[in-house]
Amino acid sequence: MIKRLTNGDSAAVWTYLEQHTVETVLLASNISRCGLENDRMSRRAGDYYGFFSGNRLQGLLAFYNLGSVVPHFETPAAILGFAELIGQRRFEVMAGMKRVVTPLDQALRKHKKAQYYENSYYLVNHNQKLYKERLLPVVAATDISRSQALKFVVEAYRQGFKRRFNLELAARLLDDRGPEEDFVFLLDDGVPKAQAMIQSVTRSVTQIAGVYTSEHSRGRGYCKMIVSELCRRSQLYGKTPTLMVRQDNVTAVRAYQAIGFTHYSDYLLVKYEI
Repeated sequence: MIKRLTNGDSAAVWTYLEQHTVETVLLASNISRCGLENDRMSRRAGDYYGFFSGNRLQGLLAFYNLGSVVPHFETPAAILGFAELIGQRRFEVMAGMKRVVTPLDQALRKHKKAQYYENSYYLVNHNQKLYKERLLPVVAATDISRSQALKFVVEAYRQGFKRRFNLELAARLLDDRGPEEDFVFLLDDGVPKAQAMIQSVTRSVTQIAGVYTSEHSRGRGYCKMIVSELCRRSQLYGKTPTLMVRQDNVTAVRAYQAIGFTHYSDYLLVKYEI
């Protein structure tokens, strides 16, 4: 059975999330912040559906206001019902563990046309290796000028992540953050050269994202420096850092491995025609 979830389902949802802590960081973080009922006012809120077998929740499906779908399930029995529900909705991106997204994407092909597939590794850092080479200051977004921060974020998303982005979206990204969701910049001679953020936080896991080094500053260890700092902060809170990295970004994969990240699973993002 699939049903629309409300805050009254919180106990069952949190039991499920605690059983899959590493794989459901984004879901858990957004539910913790916005609840299960969509207020339509937050980009991090959404409509949540659950797949139940008897009284036991065995899958979650989120339709976020931002235009993305994030599924997770522990049984293939959820695939058909989730795919039917997804096929009825208007959205742009579906993302999640590859073993979850792939069968849903295959079931959706009669409803949706995929434009683009992005294959990534989902990495976990259980044993951080401290970066001991040349260290540069890593500062909060509030510790540099607003214009500097916004300009660099726009550059990162346009040039690094190939996304349509502007100053308004950058401002939302910097401002809509929880207490442990640090957004930081690495400075060289007082100028931002790299950025990274803690995108999602749960009781036991953090998810690092938005990692970008300016084109003319690569090859200097900036990526390792800034991500290592966010790992250090995460582990001070007793939490395990995770992140996604594109499989074809060999340089970044090696950088993350050098500071202790190891492969947990494969991650898949699918962009669809609207």
